[in-house]
Amino acid sequence: MSLLLKEKCYSFEEYLAFEEASMDKHEYHNGEIVAMAGGTGNHSIIANRMATALNNAIDEAEKDCTVFNADLKVRIEKYNKAVYPDLSVVCGDIEYYNESETVLSNPILLIEVLSKSTKDYDRGGKFELYRSIPSFQEYMIIYQTIPKVQTWYKESEELWRLGNAEGLDQSIFLHSIGCTIKLADLYKRARNLQEISRDIGRVY
Repeated sequence: MSLLLKEKCYSFEEYLAFEEASMDKHEYHNGEIVAMAGGTGNHSIIANRMATALNNAIDEAEKDCTVFNADLKVRIEKYNKAVYPDLSVVCGDIEYYNESETVLSNPILLIEVLSKSTKDYDRGGKFELYRSIPSFQEYMIIYQTIPKVQTWYKESEELWRLGNAEGLDQSIFLHSIGCTIKLADLYKRARNLQEISRDIGRVY
């Protein structure tokens, strides 16, 4: 995200009306409407591959779960925000904030593909926001330029378990949906992948 539209305080309902009429996507941050920047080719490839891998794993395991792409907003009510995760998953009944079904209320799993402009926010501040969603159980971030994914799974109100997988020969288990995802599936056709580096600040 990049551009703040106007220096005024919008209600959430005003934001929804604005977004419905807009050709572009915007997030809502406690009264502010913020335009979202576009992604790279690798970002799009990896997000689409992840959606395919999730759907295949869910179908194979016969789970009652639904995968949503980045067109669907997620409501963070505690902080009066609405954001567009790269992918969202709901298991069981789907709950929407509004009748037009453009704002999701009960994600169990949220996934972000790291971008250069948002990597620090995705790793830190956004995860803190997501943790306030009552249904939320697991967070996954996918690095865009190296074959690396990380997950945080909620074991209790006070404890989140970290999962980490590095390399195209590795897999990651998603506890919230009981499925395993192969990194080779995620990064197939991704361009210019770098070697795994310990200097995390240089990769995303």
